[in-house]
Amino acid sequence: MGELLPDSLAPSLSPHDHDPLTMEVLQGSLDLLAEKERLETERQRLIDVDRMKSAFLARVSHDLRTPLSSIIGFSDLLNSGAEGRLNKRQLELVEAIARNGRTLLSQINDLLDLSTIESGQFTLRREAVEVETVVADVLAAVAPLMTEARLIVAWPEPADIAGRTVRIDRRRVVQALINLMDNARKFTPAGGRVALRVPPANRTGAPVRFIVEDSGLGIPPEDHEKVFKPFFQRSGTSNDGVGLGLAIVKGIAELHGGRIDLWSETGRGARFTMTLPENQPIDPSQYETQREFRRK
Repeated sequence: MGELLPDSLAPSLSPHDHDPLTMEVLQGSLDLLAEKERLETERQRLIDVDRMKSAFLARVSHDLRTPLSSIIGFSDLLNSGAEGRLNKRQLELVEAIARNGRTLLSQINDLLDLSTIESGQFTLRREAVEVETVVADVLAAVAPLMTEARLIVAWPEPADIAGRTVRIDRRRVVQALINLMDNARKFTPAGGRVALRVPPANRTGAPVRFIVEDSGLGIPPEDHEKVFKPFFQRSGTSNDGVGLGLAIVKGIAELHGGRIDLWSETGRGARFTMTLPENQPIDPSQYETQREFRRK
């Protein structure tokens, strides 16, 4: 443990050694040093627990993916009729297996992303990508879900995105936008409106802003920061997620050197704006979302 007191506070032969005020100061110093050591021990323990949690999440998520992929694959095989014709009831059951399997696989993928963020291994592969391509990827992924939810969906004006490029990790940005669109779907009643917009650039090299807005339930002010924290679930709502989607969006935006902003009022929908500048990504060890994950 080493010295508890610096030399300046060490006991001396002064006749005032045992006066109440001196003893109180000495005891206070001892208490402070003991508390400092306790906090350092606790900090190290939490770091060790955090590492074990990250390793556990990565291992479990990886081990679950293989059998789950087989379940989905065999379900699709049965649904195709390659192994014999199924009756209507059997088809419904097989489709339910495949649908729920894909939902679970998506959640497992989110957990894998969480573990890589916590370990500082969440890396980007940036390249010049046409904004039109990003929008097309998102459209292909979410259009069926939006139709099933009976939502009115608006997409960017072609003139606003034609010929525009941005240096990004295409897969990760598409993932973030899908998460935002899916979040809008979950909290917008049937007949409502969801939109993905990309405002025109006002100058060459200007940041690209992807805006996802909806006419749904809205988010109360006290939850505006909380929705970006891992595993947060809004009170009074239920959905098929585990509360990682928006946290991952925030991490992807920040790794690009960008940000995610939220405007919302209860009952008036929500608007998320992801801004991706044309600069280099920041140091992964310093971006805010990673610190948020490590607090869990």
